[in-house]
Amino acid sequence: MGINGIFNKTISLLERSLDLRAMKHKTIASNVANIDTPNYKAFDMMVEDELQKMNRTPEAGTHSRATATQEGHLEPRRRGVARVSRRLHTGDGLRIMRRDGNTVDLDREMATMAENSLMYTLSAQMVAKKFQSLRNVIQGGNK
Repeated sequence: MGINGIFNKTISLLERSLDLRAMKHKTIASNVANIDTPNYKAFDMMVEDELQKMNRTPEAGTHSRATATQEGHLEPRRRGVARVSRRLHTGDGLRIMRRDGNTVDLDREMATMAENSLMYTLSAQMVAKKFQSLRNVIQGGNK
């Protein structure tokens, strides 16, 4: 039984979640940093959409060597997170454009950052529990 038999695709999915959540945090921080920039349009990352894409692929969670076969595909491993597209917050009716053309809403960004931080912490705790259970199995259930 290989490592995939022990964890299935859970560790890969959690690893991807942590990477995407960290990138979303940077995106939110960029929005906040540009709150006074005229004509700046707020961005968002759709973490759940990206995780769903990963969850649908049959090889998600396997550790075979991945290669990009077409331009625009995500690169293998961590470098692929940087290529996840960010979406502008326009046209959804929820963003209010100020007189200067800026669409950053500080309250919304702070709420989104708090939610993202909680989801990051949850993913990190789940990874820790997975390794804790593996350690428990290796030690034969003795603590």
